[in-house]
Amino acid sequence: MEKENLLPLSGFRDNLGPTKSWVISELQKTFQEYGYQALETPAIERQEILLGKLGEEGQKQLYLFEDNGKRKVGLRYDLTVPLARFVAGNLGQLALPFKRYEIGSSWRAERPQKGRYRQFTQADVDIIGAPEPSSELELFSVVSSAAERLGLKLTCLINDRRVVSEIFDSLKIQDSERSKLLQLFDKKDKLPEAEFTSQYQKFSLTDVQSRQLSAYFLAEGEEALASTEHLIGKSESLTTVKAMLAWAKRRGVKAEFAPSMVRGLDYYTGTIFEFKADNYDGGTVVGGGRYDSLIEGLTGQKVPAVGLSFGVDRLSDLLSGEAQTDTLFIVRLPETTVELNNWVRELRKEGRKVEVYLDETVELGKQIKYADKRGYKTIIIPLEEAWKKGQVEIKNLETGKQEAVKRDEIANG
Repeated sequence: MEKENLLPLSGFRDNLGPTKSWVISELQKTFQEYGYQALETPAIERQEILLGKLGEEGQKQLYLFEDNGKRKVGLRYDLTVPLARFVAGNLGQLALPFKRYEIGSSWRAERPQKGRYRQFTQADVDIIGAPEPSSELELFSVVSSAAERLGLKLTCLINDRRVVSEIFDSLKIQDSERSKLLQLFDKKDKLPEAEFTSQYQKFSLTDVQSRQLSAYFLAEGEEALASTEHLIGKSESLTTVKAMLAWAKRRGVKAEFAPSMVRGLDYYTGTIFEFKADNYDGGTVVGGGRYDSLIEGLTGQKVPAVGLSFGVDRLSDLLSGEAQTDTLFIVRLPETTVELNNWVRELRKEGRKVEVYLDETVELGKQIKYADKRGYKTIIIPLEEAWKKGQVEIKNLETGKQEAVKRDEIANG
C-alpha cells in the first residue's frame, strides 16, 4: 500500500505521547474535586436531535449519513446537544441541579487549520437546573482551578447574547438578519479584512445601523461597557456581565467585556465566555455559555443550563512537553530478574506506575537507549551488588549521573 494511504485523512491525526492523557487526567481531577458526575454519551445521534440547534455554519459541518438500519444519523458536533438529549429523556429522575462532566471526541467537517481538526477531544462541564449567576461563577472557579493545575495563564472574554439582542433592538436590526450577523462577527478573526467587509456590506443595514453596529462590536473593555450602557441603559443582562467581571477581578483572573465575542452557535441564550491562553495563536482554549432554551426545544419545558468546554487538543498542543510522568522505568538484568518481579508487584500494589523492560537478554546499553527514546529522564538499574544491600542504582539520562538509592525509599515515593 502507498505510504500516503497509511496516513490519517486530512483533519484527523494519530496521537502518541503523554501530554494529551496528562491534560485529560488533570481536567478530570479538577471536575471531580467540584463534585461533577461523569457522563458518557454516544458518538452517533439521530439527525433530528442534531439538526436545527447549531446555526447555519454549524449545520454545514455535521457528518450526516444513513446507517445499516436505514436510520438517518450523524456524528455528534459537540458534547452539549447529546447532554440536552440525555437530560430531556431523564428529567424526572435527575436530581437538579445536575452537574456533569464528559470527556470525549466530537466531529466537524470544517477546513483544518492550526487548532482546528475534524475530530477533536472536548472536556465539558455543565450545570443543569440552576440559576445565574451562581452557576457561571462556579464554572469560572473550575476554569481557574484547572488553569492552576496545568500552569496556564488565561484571559477571559465575557459577553451576553441578551446584551447583543438588546443592541439589535435598539438599532432596529431585522430579525431575519440577526443570526447571520452573529455568525459573521464570530468568524471575524478568521476572515481576511476585505472578505469580512464584503460580507458585512451585503446586509440590509442603513448607514447609521452599519456604523453603530460596527462600532459596538469592535469596541473593547471599559469603552465597550460605556458605549453599551449608552445604547441599552442599565439592563439586567449588562448587570450580570459586570458582576462576572467584578468576580474575575477579585479572583485575580484577567477578564474583559468583549462585544465582538458572540460565539456562533444558535443555542446560546445568555452569558457567553471564552478563555484565551497567553502565547497561543491556535484559538480559544475554553469556551461556553448559557443555553436555557436547548432542553426546552426537546421537552417543551424550560430548564436553565450553562456549560463550558475545554479544547483538549489545543491545550495539548500548547502544553506539549509539559506533561509530568511519574512512571518508573526499570531495566531488566538476568542476575536479579526473579527478585525484581516480586518487588515490581509490590510497587504496583502500592499504586506506583512501573514499566519494566521485557527481555533480560538484551544488553544494558540497548535498554538504556530504549528508555531514552521513550522519553524517560531517569531509570532504575537493579545491579546485583546493590540489590544485596537493599538498593538499586538510579541513573539520570540527561546528566549521566548515577547513584545508589534504598529500595524502600522508592517504594514509599
